[in-house]
Amino acid sequence: MASLSASDWVRAAAERLAADGVDAVRVEPLARELGVSKGSFYWHFADRAGLLDAVLGHWRAAGTAGVIARVEETSDDPADRLRELVRLAFEHAGGGPGGILDGRFDGAVRAWAARDPRARDAVHAVDEARTTYLERLLIGADAPDAPRRAAVLYRALLGEYALRNAGAGALDRRAVDELVAWALGR
Repeated sequence: MASLSASDWVRAAAERLAADGVDAVRVEPLARELGVSKGSFYWHFADRAGLLDAVLGHWRAAGTAGVIARVEETSDDPADRLRELVRLAFEHAGGGPGGILDGRFDGAVRAWAARDPRARDAVHAVDEARTTYLERLLIGADAPDAPRRAAVLYRALLGEYALRNAGAGALDRRAVDELVAWALGR
């Protein structure tokens, strides 16, 4: 029998959440999919709520802190960082389950947040952190009205996630570049 880490369980739960929603994240079916007993789960988590908390933590870390760290390594110029961030986000809006920029995972967490205060609090915290980072980049690039532009840019990205999750094609590169130019006030 395979030995799994807590991270293995979280990744499997994130994939299930992205594919089928929070109600499908259940211990027994996950154990079957992973080829282990439920005892493996209880070695790492006290209950399903603990797993769901860990999934939210994974979403916050991978989709926010992980992305920011990756973008920060690309350049010292805030405008270049913004371009990289938007390029990454729009290119990967339909990325693989649980990945660093997975629109399906993001959408599933947001759907969960519509009916669960714990998920709603996580979504609010993530939205605030992401928008604050965008605003910081825009301020560093001397963009006019950075808070408003950060909010519009972020909402455009969320719209791209929603459209891609519903089967729409990606926004073309030129449109993404024009969006960044608008955000920078150029």
